[in-house]
Amino acid sequence: MSRTEQELRALFRSTRLMPDGAARFAALDEVVRHADALGLVEFAFEVRMEATEVFQQSWAPAKAFLTFSWCLAAYDREPGRFAGDHEHTLLWQLKWMVSSVHQFPEIPLARSEDLLDDMDRRYRRGGHSPHAVLQHRGLLAEAVGDLARAQEYYEQMALTRRDSLSDCSGCVPSSQVRTLVALGRDEEAIRLGEPARRSGCSEQPQWINSELLLPYLRTGRGEQAAEAHRVAYRRIRRNPAHLGELASNLLFCARSGNPGHGLDLIERHLGWLDRARTPLAGMEFAAAAVAVLSAVRAGGDGELPLRFPTVEGRRRPDATVAELAAELREYALGLAARFDERNGNGYQSARMREWTAAGPIGEPVPLQGSGGDLRARSGERVHRLTERVAALGASGDPAAAARARVELAESLLAADRLAEAAQAAEEAVRELDRQSAPGETAGDVAGCLWLLARIDQENGERDAAAERLRRLLDDTVGTALPASLPPRPDLEVQLAELLGHGADPAARFLAAARGFAAADRTTERLHALTQAMWRHPYGETAAETGLLRDILTESRGALDTLLDGTPPDDTPRTAELVAVLRGYVDQIRATGRHREAADRLRTARTLLEHRLTADPAAAEDLAEELCEVLTDLGEEHLRLNDPPAAEEAARAALAAVDDEAHTWDAALLLVRLLRSRGATAEGTALMAAHGITEDDALDADEY
Repeated sequence: MSRTEQELRALFRSTRLMPDGAARFAALDEVVRHADALGLVEFAFEVRMEATEVFQQSWAPAKAFLTFSWCLAAYDREPGRFAGDHEHTLLWQLKWMVSSVHQFPEIPLARSEDLLDDMDRRYRRGGHSPHAVLQHRGLLAEAVGDLARAQEYYEQMALTRRDSLSDCSGCVPSSQVRTLVALGRDEEAIRLGEPARRSGCSEQPQWINSELLLPYLRTGRGEQAAEAHRVAYRRIRRNPAHLGELASNLLFCARSGNPGHGLDLIERHLGWLDRARTPLAGMEFAAAAVAVLSAVRAGGDGELPLRFPTVEGRRRPDATVAELAAELREYALGLAARFDERNGNGYQSARMREWTAAGPIGEPVPLQGSGGDLRARSGERVHRLTERVAALGASGDPAAAARARVELAESLLAADRLAEAAQAAEEAVRELDRQSAPGETAGDVAGCLWLLARIDQENGERDAAAERLRRLLDDTVGTALPASLPPRPDLEVQLAELLGHGADPAARFLAAARGFAAADRTTERLHALTQAMWRHPYGETAAETGLLRDILTESRGALDTLLDGTPPDDTPRTAELVAVLRGYVDQIRATGRHREAADRLRTARTLLEHRLTADPAAAEDLAEELCEVLTDLGEEHLRLNDPPAAEEAARAALAAVDDEAHTWDAALLLVRLLRSRGATAEGTALMAAHGITEDDALDADEY
């Protein structure tokens, strides 16, 4: 069936509201296919560029190879045909391709080396720093076991300046730590990596914390290792794209004397192996799982049965610890052999054999909430509640039996028996729904829905969890929630985060903000308002326009109230206020209200500068934010035809933070201003210092 261009653009917009998965991937493929058929080259380019990011950030980087290659070839043929700063984006995405391609053993190693050489040529041609090229040459060398060259590239990169194409301040140390760990330099890895644990990009802090687990253990820092595991796992447990980091956390369980906890993770996440992000990630997960399973088997529990949750309608058959260990050992070593055949050495096979045989390092590291006796995981409480449910059902009191079943479901969930917990809770909901007085059971049903939403999230079923929370909230409007549940605004936030982007999540965040305001929870109110502004749609319908108006009205009221007096005396409150101010500015300047936008940005500047003066320790958290605010303020001054004020803001932005990756936009703004008043020498020097090309400056002047 053919589609019109209008239909394709509507379908493309709708993909931005979809969760990652087969449906979103198929929709993007459909848009691309029809755009090609209609000859919509520029639109097909736009869709493929966005699809590359979607595939890369999910568990399907192999799909990104095709979309990226098409875009790069199209841009090379006709760079002037595609509006916008696509060259910079393509150079950034080229890093993703280089990072991913060597993780597939079926792709020749020469292809990775050719890609790196092409990346080097393109970066040099654009006047960019070779920092990112050296980083990825080192990662490739480490992956194929050439540790001498990995060390050489590591040392070269450490002496090379970063620029706007370098990874962030969290990801660069993460890759460096990976190299240092492979080289056996644990203490150096810890010194370099610890500051990055506070980074907040999409890959952090789970990556750096996962890389530091074994260095912490090997140097006797058990408490730090346990905390790093807790922080990392909290960020990766719902995203199959993080299978590689999960492997590091499984290996930590084996090496820290926590096989019971590791077994829980295997049961919960084994389904991810069926859609492994890359063969390398799958191999490492399988090998780390074997280390855990071997430890369990050594403790006399080789015949312990394992149950696996249903993932996308499929469930693995039950297996014993010994059976699964044998299966995964064959899987891991089979992949390692394929990598070694391609690489021409035995590095990965030796590495995976070492992983599968890994035993504890030193004394066991206690983990809060980890399991005890594996044979008793069902627990006496579960057995007792099961008997109680049966007795109440037999006595003719279905409502009481349903409530007991809710308790049983909670106990099963606490024991990580997710499938059984869901079954018990579903049966409780069905029984409660059959009661003749639904008002009397609304609280019990709400409790069941909350429990089921938690189970769905543990299983990675975001859509199902969202529907549970939606019913819970909509069915209890105007009534008090049970005390055992989180407050209504917190549930609105959880639902909104599950929904992603669009009118519904924006409205949920707005409702949460109003609830937080009523409860005098100011920091949470500000965060909810920020999210409401960022997630609302573009206002293509009257309802969406009205929603945006309501969000801005609520935001303006909050700002006017909270800014009427002395600045806040704590960093989190300051950060949330500034986030609301910036979100508000993004919306109003789209409607041409540049003078009000500049006023609000000046307020944000004052708040940040006051907090940095009052609390110098907050510099790491707020300095980058101040740099961005000052850059935006400079842009607004330029729109208001006030170049001197714009230049002052740009110079202040450059002085706010010593990191070229964050000052590039400010430097570009200052270059434009300097060139406009004839200060070409200073402008040229600034371009050289920040890796700004003549094309960058010309594009900005046209903008």
